Amino acid sequence: MEEYFGPSGRLAAALPGFEPRAGQAALAQAVFDSLECDEHLLAEAGTGTGKSLAYLIPALVSGQRVVVATATKALQEQLLTKDVPAAAAALGRRVRVAVLKGRQNYLCRKSLAGVDQLGGLFVSSEDAADYERLAEWIEATTTGDRAELPFEPRSALWAELSVGADRCAGRRCPFIASCYAEAARARAAEAELVIANHALYFADVAMRARTDGTGVLPEHDAVVFDEAHRLEEAAASWFGGRVSLARIRQLARDVERHARESESPPPARALADVDRAGAALVNAFDPNSGRRRLTAADEEELGYLGGDLCRRLRHLADDLAGSGEEADALARRTLALRADVEACMAHDDPDRVAWAEAGALAWAPVDVSEILREELWGSGPTAVLVSATLEPEFLRGRLGLDDARELVQPSPFDYREQALLYVPPRFPEPRSPGYDARLADEVVALCNLSRGRALVLTCSYRALHDLVERARPRIHYPLLVQGEAPRERLLEHFRDDVDSVLFATSTFWQGVDVAGESLSLLVVDKLPFSSPGDPLVEARCERIVRQGGDWFSDYALPAAVLQLRQGFGRLIRGHADEGVVAVLDSRLHTRAYGRRFLEALPPARLVLAREAVADFFGHGERATA
Repeated sequence: MEEYFGPSGRLAAALPGFEPRAGQAALAQAVFDSLECDEHLLAEAGTGTGKSLAYLIPALVSGQRVVVATATKALQEQLLTKDVPAAAAALGRRVRVAVLKGRQNYLCRKSLAGVDQLGGLFVSSEDAADYERLAEWIEATTTGDRAELPFEPRSALWAELSVGADRCAGRRCPFIASCYAEAARARAAEAELVIANHALYFADVAMRARTDGTGVLPEHDAVVFDEAHRLEEAAASWFGGRVSLARIRQLARDVERHARESESPPPARALADVDRAGAALVNAFDPNSGRRRLTAADEEELGYLGGDLCRRLRHLADDLAGSGEEADALARRTLALRADVEACMAHDDPDRVAWAEAGALAWAPVDVSEILREELWGSGPTAVLVSATLEPEFLRGRLGLDDARELVQPSPFDYREQALLYVPPRFPEPRSPGYDARLADEVVALCNLSRGRALVLTCSYRALHDLVERARPRIHYPLLVQGEAPRERLLEHFRDDVDSVLFATSTFWQGVDVAGESLSLLVVDKLPFSSPGDPLVEARCERIVRQGGDWFSDYALPAAVLQLRQGFGRLIRGHADEGVVAVLDSRLHTRAYGRRFLEALPPARLVLAREAVADFFGHGERATA
């Protein structure tokens, strides 16, 4: 790897401004060794290491077919448009690369023909209007990829037009020769490097387990999981299931479509019975907001309503089966939905947890480690897991990755010079009276000191809305709020409008890359412990206790540390960046576990007084709220 990453290496010759980094070279060598020796690797590489090139170069040099699976579309786009071309320049050759997405991202010619032939299957006039907007693109597209669209079509309309993993006729489809999804798979089969996402990769694992080894991805020798700290949640989501009204009604529309296309009478009564039973089940447990775990207290009502829906689904499957290949496929979909209903009813299964949320019931495995150990790590390709915040020992256990090399490379940034960590010691604790008002006062004061240029991260949507309501009238800079515009548009405005302030939660804790002056202040409202009332978190903690562990130190604390490190990583994105991270939670000083957080964070200078923040931003006077 020295040939590529050294001071006089190929990257230095091919890329103007390339700076050799010892951590990047070490990571590249570890990836190369892992691929050569067919050994899994857990690699934490701090922000600024240059991890993308550090795994792309050895992957392409190895001669193996490698899949890179990411958690975000932004990283996929960066890999395709920036990092792969840079790697190709260093290699001095063309790289055969393909991006592969789930089938639901592609236009379906069969569905489109059905819409055209039947005069439209639109749920609303808005869908019909969106379809008119799509017409020109439908005529011109060569990929059928929805990412090409200049606008986001309504979900119900796209569900009618897209392939859909559970409605694809596969080789039986009369449009197979011109299928966009199949064309994308064919391009991937010819590529040496395939870029996918975590969800698609787990779909591939699940399909290979159910079939004779045939998957949605081409055969490959190795997989790189970038943003690997998010793998557990992706696996839990994929290997679980949801029973939603949207899913029930999509199935009904597909059954009705098939009946029209085959000129046969639809099973109208069976469909009506399923819809009525599904609505009764979902509405009975709708928590209005958030998630509510299904427990023994729900057993009687859940058994009655869930059992009724299972019977209706069985009747529908019986009506469909034996009427041709497509009808049989619809019957299998119906029975798969029934299996998810049964999984949601099994609330007493220690290996599963079920809950209700808006418009749906859902379930997930409590522990994915054994599934991954059996289906992926034991018999799958060589796996390289990389992230800026991996917490290797923690994730090794959570993911069941028992035997793997391990590498930790710190960030090359000089945090002592570039960043300040402000933690006020006499701040009310999050659950104490007056905390919300004091938090808003502090955020307003800090944003005034930084002259905007701030990202404010909260740990929940409730906290986000409350903080915005309190702070908005007093912040005299452009205010951007998560939910008021699409995520990428908010980030675009935040980058361009240098003095703006962005309030956000959830996904903005990670995957946000805003270099330069636009992000000079990062405010975190409190330590990001997962809500103990979240059904999946609660079930994981219970499992740890049953096995003789400590739910707080074994799970809740390391998960929160990882999340805070992710949030901190939004601030410094380059050697020229500088700024302040403010964590407005005095528990960092007052609780024993506070030291665990502080030791895990980058070594920025810790200050206790707001005056130090004022000095950092060039204010000579004392700062007041």
